[in-house]
Amino acid sequence: MSWLSDKLKNIKPSLRRLTSKDTALFLFFVVMAAAFWMLLTFNTQMTHDVTVKLKVKKPTNVTLLQELPETFVVTVKDRGTAFLKSYFHSSPSIEIDFNKYYDEKTHSMIVTPSQLASEVRKVFRREASLIKISPDSFNVKYTTLPGKKVPVNWEENLKSITTDRQYVINPEEVRTDPDSVIVYSQDRATLQNITEVDIATVEVDNLTTSLDKKVLIKTINNVRAIPNKVTLHVAVEPLIKKEQEVTISVRNQPYGINVLLFPKSVKVSYLLPQSKYQSPPTLTVVADYNDIDMSSKKVNIKVGEVSGAYSNVIIATDSVDYVIERF
Repeated sequence: MSWLSDKLKNIKPSLRRLTSKDTALFLFFVVMAAAFWMLLTFNTQMTHDVTVKLKVKKPTNVTLLQELPETFVVTVKDRGTAFLKSYFHSSPSIEIDFNKYYDEKTHSMIVTPSQLASEVRKVFRREASLIKISPDSFNVKYTTLPGKKVPVNWEENLKSITTDRQYVINPEEVRTDPDSVIVYSQDRATLQNITEVDIATVEVDNLTTSLDKKVLIKTINNVRAIPNKVTLHVAVEPLIKKEQEVTISVRNQPYGINVLLFPKSVKVSYLLPQSKYQSPPTLTVVADYNDIDMSSKKVNIKVGEVSGAYSNVIIATDSVDYVIERF
């Protein structure tokens, strides 16, 4: 047994040396084959989609009324080595000079397909062929009027947002960030008539946690809002059960009559938002003299006015004893 162990110990180093040599040789041929393939591939003509960054150089008093894309796609045919270089550099970019392309009569910046192709060609090799540019042109309205700051209205949106039965939206903690935007238009009257902007409808059901969602500003014809997106924050909190003793009041007592109730107060339970637990709503429980049935020793009671956020108001009993005094 020891003899076999000794032999195996002598064989293992030999196997390791042989494996190491074979692996190195294999990797050498793989690298050579890859280099040969790359040499052949990148020296041939290839078609490739290149993302080009777009910038607009314009005077500070000019505002474009449509948001241009930050990038666009150019399909280019060129040698593979040209595309290989692009992998190691940032995306090419072009800068459109507003003063070169604006039309004062139509208040538009117009860049035709041929003009855009001419601008794009500057960032590629002379030998490269432009197959397709998407989008292939730009036609954007502009204004030189100063913008107007207006608030963002979110109130209508709450109608399409619901919570789970055990939760409630806290209206005091609903807001947008930012809470206002700047609107621009070519028409002064249009700007004067805009007093606020609305956000796009957000439909959410059965919320159990607070919501933070990016929402678009609703578009207005020939008007641009900057920014065109805001973050809608809707605070959601659990409903907490609370009980309190409420004195029963009597209504519509005729002159000369006094109605005594037994007991004079009743326990009332209700649900209210967690943030309002230390400041519960003002509750009233009433008995109406006109509801008294003289053949019965009890009078019905019901919830009267309630101020504040509450739900599921329950009175411990629906009637109490009474005695009528005359004076």
